[in-house]
Amino acid sequence: MKISDFSKTDNKIFGLIKILLAACLAAPLFASASFIFPYTAPKVFAFRILVEIAAALYLYLALKYPKTFCHFGRSVSGEPESRPARYTSWFTSVAGAVLVFFAINLLSAIFGLDFYNSFWGSLERGGGVWGLAHFVAWFLMLSAVFKGQQDWVKLAGISVAVAVFIALTALIQRLGGWGILLPANGRVFGLIGNAGFFAGYALLNLFLAGYLFFASAGWRKWFFAISSLLLTISLLLSGTRGAWLGLAAGIIIFLFNQEVCRPKLVSGSSDRKSQNKFGMTKKTSWVFLAIIFVLIISLFLFRGNDLVKNNSTLYRLTHFSLSDATTQSRLLLWQGAWRAWQTKPILGFGPENFEAATGRYLSPRLAEFEAYATDRAHNFIFDYGVATGWLGLLAYLGIFIIVSYELIRVVIPAKAGIHAPGSRIESGMTENKKKAFLFSVIFLSLLAAYLVQNFFIFDSFVSYLMLFFVLAFIVNITQSDCVIFPCRREISRGGEWSVFKKIILLLVVGYLLTAVYSFNFKPLLAAYRANQILSLPAENAALEAPLLKDALDLGAFGSAEIAYQASLDYIDKINQNPALAQNEDFYNIAAAALAKGIERSPDQAGNYLALAWLDLYFSTQDRGRMSMAIDLGNRAKELRPNKKDAYLVLAAGYSLSGQQAKAQEIISQAQKIDGKMGEEVRRYWEQIK
Repeated sequence: MKISDFSKTDNKIFGLIKILLAACLAAPLFASASFIFPYTAPKVFAFRILVEIAAALYLYLALKYPKTFCHFGRSVSGEPESRPARYTSWFTSVAGAVLVFFAINLLSAIFGLDFYNSFWGSLERGGGVWGLAHFVAWFLMLSAVFKGQQDWVKLAGISVAVAVFIALTALIQRLGGWGILLPANGRVFGLIGNAGFFAGYALLNLFLAGYLFFASAGWRKWFFAISSLLLTISLLLSGTRGAWLGLAAGIIIFLFNQEVCRPKLVSGSSDRKSQNKFGMTKKTSWVFLAIIFVLIISLFLFRGNDLVKNNSTLYRLTHFSLSDATTQSRLLLWQGAWRAWQTKPILGFGPENFEAATGRYLSPRLAEFEAYATDRAHNFIFDYGVATGWLGLLAYLGIFIIVSYELIRVVIPAKAGIHAPGSRIESGMTENKKKAFLFSVIFLSLLAAYLVQNFFIFDSFVSYLMLFFVLAFIVNITQSDCVIFPCRREISRGGEWSVFKKIILLLVVGYLLTAVYSFNFKPLLAAYRANQILSLPAENAALEAPLLKDALDLGAFGSAEIAYQASLDYIDKINQNPALAQNEDFYNIAAAALAKGIERSPDQAGNYLALAWLDLYFSTQDRGRMSMAIDLGNRAKELRPNKKDAYLVLAAGYSLSGQQAKAQEIISQAQKIDGKMGEEVRRYWEQIK
């Protein structure tokens, strides 16, 4: 949309902002085997760089045209091009809910267990308050820059197109794989890198594709029909049961709402034989519901059939119970999370501190299951409960409640206040009411599907990307007549550039440009160098010391995480090449970084364990390192009393230092906690004594 009242330069800046914000939807495409955490780091930093540059440009326009970029125009009467416009604050109810959620996350970080970890997050997850701030800024700028249904349909089309491409990469995996990033796998994940995350991303884009199918015509309708099919197939091949439950819930809610509510809200008639927007009678919709129910029941009734048992996807979707390993591990995690949550119920322990918060409460039985080393509860209730307490969980759910209310308002124009009584919308524009109803029902179903699947997974970068995009989409459609009329932006003249405005612009833009370099390029370069370290074979691992020094000298956040990963990798290579234990340069660099991480984050047990193992493996150079390893192991045991890692360190430390009685005492302690864990510690002790 070209704004004629802007100067030529400002018009180009406005267009560039739109390109940058739209390009964020392509962030899921970024993946590279050249970086540590190849599926996360490239996506996260690409997105943040785009948002930060857009924010600097947006601030310039907001200061120059405050009424245009700090308000939403809402038309109230007359023709689209001639009617007067009433301005409402940019602070909509949904925006308010998002900002409250962000504020509670920040407070939880400040009063939580580890502010540094909560604020910056990790390279592996790409979360933290700093990451959330970028999603909030993106949401606010999207809401202010893009106006009208046409703009948002194009943005949704970009998202679906990106998702379809990623779905195709997932199909390549199932057909045999391609390269390091797309290995052959029974549960596909495409360029997302995790089957659960991929399923959630595909699920939301599937609903967007469905909406665009009904909102489009011609070849576009065919494209979105094919897109829906590909996304459904890839969702099935991901083998993610939570996402399929979410899809089933979304479809049921969609069919139920559009048939039960439609006669009253759209046509104003209670005629059960009337057709809805999709050409379906009430009877037809109930038939669809029955078919879905029968298919689900049939799959479970015939799950013992060879056709189901020999298909890995169908087998995974139909075989689960309370005795299932995954189910058992989740239940144990939730029990531990609930116990931790009760100790800090209001604001929690801070984002990204789940593992540190629950370390004292997790059951030792988790050693038997796949979720033993997890740092999330795989359930949004316990994840947000532990991280941000009741306030954070209620704020998160509040976003969904408020946005659902706004969607319901859109199908009742007279009560929503979108137009004045007596206008031609209210007097009988049935087709426009149907459009509003179509949008409302599909997006209500989308939100329901999102929450259901999030009951079995946790929010990731790609799920947040889609969530905040959908929220901005809903805000713009429900807060204006854009779903009915072409939306018009009211332009204010550029104001005077006061000294205050210039100072604000200079300071903020300077900070954002610094952030692009310091908080994005530097950690991305560090991630690149970390990957070089991990990629070295054991015979060349002596070269890791200078590479690790280069990565850590960047001073980027995540340095302790890189030192942790490099240390564990190096220890594994020592087992293959014992001569590596003579490389004091590596020890000194890694040990210093881990010690700094311990000082900054004293409740993160991983750093204690990594440094303890380094001390043990390098103890031939300095026998005093055995005592250091024992001290570190005891501290880790205090933080994680029910996990075997610390007991292995202590058994090895006491044994190598000749204190066999104390080593056996550690084994006895482990056996009292859990017999299987104690047996594993005992076997390890027998190997090294």
